[in-house]
Amino acid sequence: MVTSRNPLIIGAGPAGLTAGIELVRRGVAPRIYESSTHVGGLARTVTDGVWRADPGGHRFFTQHEEIMDLWKSLLPHDQWIAVPRRSAMLVDRHLVPYPLVGRDLLTQLGVRSGVRGAGGLIWSRFRRGMRAIEKQQTFREWGIEEFGRHWYRMFFDGYVRKTWLADPDHLASDWANQRIKPIDWRRAGRRDATNQDVFRYPRLGPGQLWDAAAARLAEAGAAPCLDAHVLGLHHDGRNWTIELENGDTAAGDAVFTSMPLQMLVDMLKPAPPKHIRAIAATLRHRSLITVAVALPKAYEIPFNWVYTPGPEFQVGRVQNYGRWSPALAPDGFTGTHLGLEYFTLVHDDLWQADDDSLCEIVQQDLRMLGMGESDPEHIMIVRSQYAYPIYETGRERNVVRIRDYLRENHPALHPIGRNGMHRYDNQDHAMLSALRSVARYFGEQVDPWQVNTDLGYHETGLLRS
Repeated sequence: MVTSRNPLIIGAGPAGLTAGIELVRRGVAPRIYESSTHVGGLARTVTDGVWRADPGGHRFFTQHEEIMDLWKSLLPHDQWIAVPRRSAMLVDRHLVPYPLVGRDLLTQLGVRSGVRGAGGLIWSRFRRGMRAIEKQQTFREWGIEEFGRHWYRMFFDGYVRKTWLADPDHLASDWANQRIKPIDWRRAGRRDATNQDVFRYPRLGPGQLWDAAAARLAEAGAAPCLDAHVLGLHHDGRNWTIELENGDTAAGDAVFTSMPLQMLVDMLKPAPPKHIRAIAATLRHRSLITVAVALPKAYEIPFNWVYTPGPEFQVGRVQNYGRWSPALAPDGFTGTHLGLEYFTLVHDDLWQADDDSLCEIVQQDLRMLGMGESDPEHIMIVRSQYAYPIYETGRERNVVRIRDYLRENHPALHPIGRNGMHRYDNQDHAMLSALRSVARYFGEQVDPWQVNTDLGYHETGLLRS
């Protein structure tokens, strides 16, 4: 190991663990501090006896060979399964496959709705063609332009209000091109031949991979320290010292941090200028409550995910765990294993609700889904406070100003991952930001902030045996 380097890592999610593995590969043993009692962050597998749950639904796909190679090195081939992606949106009691297909939109919801939707789309595209200059769009503007007013209202207005917890007029659209695919107008045969969306998935859920990453680090003498709450980061002009809640401190020459960016700014000592702290205070996160429910009856649900944009549901999205991996349920289970996802903010009543109140909400949603006739066999509740950065108008500009301040004043401080960079990154991009940050630490001319900046990137990736 290279003893002249002494880096610290805050956070043992995908980004923090990846940074640790890359540092070890380069001959440096980092010290890793994780505030929770588990590794993997949102991408953990939550267990209760023989039951397992994936809190957020984590597909393993990537367009980067180095990420695929790292995944394969952590888990043997027989612990990976290949899963076809199938999603739907439940609208007017119709399960409409997503990404949206033109033929379904014209026929499945009735002729009148189809004609109205097609007319709205043609008008929106005509207006886009007449627009003289490009401008930054809100999500509502982008959605109407991309799908037409009727189909935007039907599928995406309620979706974004419920899952992003923001008015579409106050939400930036810079994430939408990556996350929301356009309507597919190709013929069915041609579409089926070219649009096979298959992803990898660890047999025992996403946490199986990150537990393996933590085990590798432990073998190298860099086991993550869990339940280690960081309260402050002090820079003396040369070295960094982190202060832990239990009174301990740790010093190092660099810090890689995946803690929420606004939290990082608040913890810095000396404190950043007032305007930087004010900017950081505007950054917000959505929280997530996942309720894993095992129903004794088997329901035929041919989808991984079902989105529920309508106001009749409180749940925003339903995972069908049986379509992810049968091993998330115990051997011999013949019922239906679901993960109901509720998006909320920490000051909202839903986040504050106790387990009994939350179970009543779940039962109401199950009844609306037509699945409430029998009591669940098993329930598991998972709360994730900092699940998803919110892309409000001005987010990109504010994050850039914080980034530039940190680069100029603290070049040995490396924000990484989804929360550390306040970006809606997938696992592979969070990992890639960590790899690029470690390379920068070793003097390579790379920019971690250029990871995942392709607005045309879509969530399909290579799948290798």
